[in-house]
Amino acid sequence: MLTPAQRHFQKVMAERRGSSDERDAETRTAHEQILFRLHMHKSSLSQIQSRQAKAAVKASILPEFQGWIDGTIEGDSGRADPVITTLMVWAVDCSDYALALRIGRYVVKHGLSMPEDNYRRPAPTVLTEEICNPILNLATTDAGAELSGYIAMLDELAEIVADSDMPDEVRAKLCKVRAFCRRGTQDGETKGEALKLFREAMSLNPGAGVKREIASLVSVLKKAPQTSAAGGDAVDETSFSDAAATETHAAEKATRTRKQTKTAAGTQKATRKTAAKKTMKTAARENA
Repeated sequence: MLTPAQRHFQKVMAERRGSSDERDAETRTAHEQILFRLHMHKSSLSQIQSRQAKAAVKASILPEFQGWIDGTIEGDSGRADPVITTLMVWAVDCSDYALALRIGRYVVKHGLSMPEDNYRRPAPTVLTEEICNPILNLATTDAGAELSGYIAMLDELAEIVADSDMPDEVRAKLCKVRAFCRRGTQDGETKGEALKLFREAMSLNPGAGVKREIASLVSVLKKAPQTSAAGGDAVDETSFSDAAATETHAAEKATRTRKQTKTAAGTQKATRKTAAKKTMKTAARENA
């Protein structure tokens, strides 16, 4: 744990690094010390196999870099720094999402690259996937999990990476997990937001695996009385009815087509049988 004086020194050196060049010996030395400290911790972590154990160690390590984090973000220079991008991921790994997003906002804003020795994905993609994956895993393995506490954090993440280029599958994953966090709420407005996000996920990635969730939410929203959170007035259900019609129209049309085809086939078969019987009777009379 850093003393207040050490933390202040880190902060000042990080701020100075952003506003000076590498010829500043004191600043360069401070950054080299931070890099060396990070390298030593990474070496220790490489000896641990358990991800949970690693996360616990990372949580204990992060305070050692708090001054550097504060100085880097407040200096706002956007200078490339493998320390700050690595610490962003470590914050995610130990579920310190507030810190991860604080660093992530800075990293994404300045388009910083991830350390090449560990990551091949761009920073916005890494930040999005590493946050979404464990929450999505919880949502899909525990239907009763309380996820509403993640809504604000995930919405902030969506805002941070809104203008970033990333694979559609990754953005779909973010939409999907945001929808899961809203799905279990009681008010219709939030459920409606969940439906919209599920549909956006499916639009971005048809293989997102949300068709069942969409159908379920459409059914719930169509049946349940919708009231506004502000005044308790009934909410217009037209949109939900239209949504339900859109979801079910194709299926109903296909069902009608199959029935019509089946009926026509049956009629044709019966006609052929009748004609065959008449032909046989006629032939029998002629032979007689």
